Amino acid sequence: MDNLLRLGRRVRGEVPGTAWLILFLVFVTEYWWWHSRVKLWDGDALYYVAAALKFAGRSTDEALRQTGVFFHQETTVDRIRGTLTGVAGQPGAGSHNLEAPRFFYSFLAVPFVWVFGAKGIWIVSLLCAMAFLYVAMRLLTRLFGVQLALALLVLYQIAYAFWFFQTGLYTESLAALLIVLLITRLPLKRTTTRNDLIGIAALLMVLAFTRQTVPVPVAAIVFAWLWTAIRTKTWGRGNEWSGPALVAAGVGVLMVGLVSALFPFNELRHYSEVNHLGNVAYVKAHLGQTLGKVPGLVVDMFAREFRGAFAGDHGLQVLWLLTAAGILWRFRNVYAAMVVGSALACAFLSVLDATGRTSLRYFVPMYPMALMLVADFWQSRDWSLRTLPSRPDHGTAGSEPPAPQPAARRTDAPTLPAAEPSTP
Repeated sequence: MDNLLRLGRRVRGEVPGTAWLILFLVFVTEYWWWHSRVKLWDGDALYYVAAALKFAGRSTDEALRQTGVFFHQETTVDRIRGTLTGVAGQPGAGSHNLEAPRFFYSFLAVPFVWVFGAKGIWIVSLLCAMAFLYVAMRLLTRLFGVQLALALLVLYQIAYAFWFFQTGLYTESLAALLIVLLITRLPLKRTTTRNDLIGIAALLMVLAFTRQTVPVPVAAIVFAWLWTAIRTKTWGRGNEWSGPALVAAGVGVLMVGLVSALFPFNELRHYSEVNHLGNVAYVKAHLGQTLGKVPGLVVDMFAREFRGAFAGDHGLQVLWLLTAAGILWRFRNVYAAMVVGSALACAFLSVLDATGRTSLRYFVPMYPMALMLVADFWQSRDWSLRTLPSRPDHGTAGSEPPAPQPAARRTDAPTLPAAEPSTP
């Protein structure tokens, strides 16, 4: 019994049981509401289910048949045959090298597919979403206190983007979990050890074969290092971000190169076809003219993105607004640096997608960094509500040093010894 109590306290961490209960009830209620009313899958989901069935031992024909039955697309599911097999000439073969590297998500679904069939893949997204909230809750509580952690994760669960991409049939569910786990290894009110650096490298390797979002955490870490170096004029070992930045950049470049070598995807062909620029030969022959069209295409692309799902996602709108305010108010802060770096990487990936119909899915990996920045911004304004017990504030990683206090007014009372300054 004592062992179970100790285990429970360890799992709960610094978060009060009341906060866990509120977070759990919000998740269960929202999960039921969204999954009973909205179709939380599209396009790519067919491939992920078919790949999971193949990993589970089904033949290609059987995997496609069960996928078609599961999505009620028996007559059209054959359009992903080439995507699944990679055989040239089969329908969808051109997308094979884009989808095939994302195998970890489907591979993790294998035990559930064995037991429940194709619908077992839902369990992977459910577990990833729950694990994401658990890790994010403990991380934000450690950094900013339980009130802000709970408030922000409730806000995030209002966003349609969370439910569609992190509980729907998408690789973003696993990718977001891997990124928030990676963030826990960074020097945010803690010292990064050699084991943390190994963990960062391992998580980036898994992420590379989950979704092509490795540039997002790498950019966040490198920008945090650069921000700190510029502010403190410390570029080498004295900069606590040097180790994580070196590992992240090195492993990130290696993994992007490896994925590109194993699964070569013709991005130029994809971009030119999606934007009706002509075939690859024409684009190469008229490169200057084509490049002149790119700025207009990018502007139009993001205009379509923000007119789409973002317009009706009020929870996401609030998160973006607070994130923008945080960047402006806390621009010297390491959390702002992480958001700026990750946002630039997300924008770059969105441009490479070229469709302008992604519902801002490439920005999902940025949201853990955005939540930290919003918490830091809110805490700096001293607007926090004091309703639940919270950890004392030990300052903010990367924040400015406290301003000197004015000298005390001279009185006839004897001088008292100065209090010892608190340290993080």
